Amino acid sequence: MKSISEDAVKNAVLVFLGKHGWRPTDIKTIHEHGVDIMVRKQNYGRYFCIEVKGDPSPKVVSQRSGREVRFVESLGQLLTRINPDNGYYYGLAYPTSYRKLVLGRLRFPSMLKKLKIHLFFVDEKRRVEDLTWKDLNSKSGSK
Repeated sequence: MKSISEDAVKNAVLVFLGKHGWRPTDIKTIHEHGVDIMVRKQNYGRYFCIEVKGDPSPKVVSQRSGREVRFVESLGQLLTRINPDNGYYYGLAYPTSYRKLVLGRLRFPSMLKKLKIHLFFVDEKRRVEDLTWKDLNSKSGSK
């Protein structure tokens, strides 16, 4: 499996969201502080805040451990930014190499529903899979 960078994941998610009527309001580079992607629905004032992670550097000895650290980091970053009173949607975006790890760790679809969290997975061809709590309930995270 080919390594997918954070920028590649970010760009694929931006293209995907753009096709669904979301427009960027703020996009951070890898070295900037804050939510990686903030978009606004074109027809009304709904916002989407998304944390993005790429695959670990090929120099990382344990790719699995590298993904685990990045997953936990992204979850913590997102949780510290959630304000349930503002009506925003939130998201976590990863290469598909994270899929099994993420779906194995986020076993409570009701939590994703309550916090309005979407999961985005980007494959090598930059196709984006958007999962919500409904998808996890119906599929039990298996694919």
